[in-house]
Amino acid sequence: MSTHSLTLDVPRARAEDLSAELWELGASGVEVRDGEGTPMPGLPQPAPGRALLVAWFADRASAEAAAASAGGGEVAEVPDEDWGETWKKGLGPMVIGRAFVRPSWVDAPVPPGLAEVVLDPGMAFGTGTHPTTSLCLAGLSELLAARPGASVLDVGTGSGLLAIAARKLGAGRVTGNDNDPVAVAVARENAARNGVPEVALTEDALPAIGGAFDVVVANILANTLVELAPEIAARLAPGGAVLLSGILGPQEDEVRAAYLALGLRPLAGGDRREGEWSLLALEKPRA
Repeated sequence: MSTHSLTLDVPRARAEDLSAELWELGASGVEVRDGEGTPMPGLPQPAPGRALLVAWFADRASAEAAAASAGGGEVAEVPDEDWGETWKKGLGPMVIGRAFVRPSWVDAPVPPGLAEVVLDPGMAFGTGTHPTTSLCLAGLSELLAARPGASVLDVGTGSGLLAIAARKLGAGRVTGNDNDPVAVAVARENAARNGVPEVALTEDALPAIGGAFDVVVANILANTLVELAPEIAARLAPGGAVLLSGILGPQEDEVRAAYLALGLRPLAGGDRREGEWSLLALEKPRA
């Protein structure tokens, strides 16, 4: 069998929004090559200020229909086995904060004092190479060093990287949710691989997740962060901190304003930036 890809060359500032549109048009996966993170050897890279979106579809007709809706793009047939190994070649161990993240197919010694996270992302987002993921992991590492035993909620957990890392960095109760059942299955496999099966991973929406959390981390699209602001804020315990990423620099004000309107306030020294990507840190005042 084979799948079909649609490749679009778009302005970098529109990449995340157009990626979301491709999902809505029926893509089974979308890769954003925006010049950030570790480029995979041999793959085309975007020009400055541009991004390449590569979306996968089950058949040519679906890919061509998405191309028509998107205003163009290149449709190509892709043998399934291409995905199986090629994408792994650019990934290696990384040190992010107090975490040592390595792919499951790479053997490497753990540096002293670091918590090891062994990851196989499968078809789920989250390898640590994208700036938004590394921003969140660095922020989590710092927060949990100051708040050992804190409870953590990972919104849109993907591969489970942040939830698993939180537990191994000293968090107490940890929950991760995702509306993609494939991602949840991958995350559960990764939790078992890392010896933390107690991490609760679920498809439940935020209102169905019980209790409040000392730390909430959400690495998703900026428009989704705004849409989910009331639900995310409701899951945050008084005195708790929220880390928000998946945000481009020009989107910061809109996302921040949505949470300030709910009574949260900026967490001093908590914001982080890497290239054009931002992480916003806010806290809920104690009653």
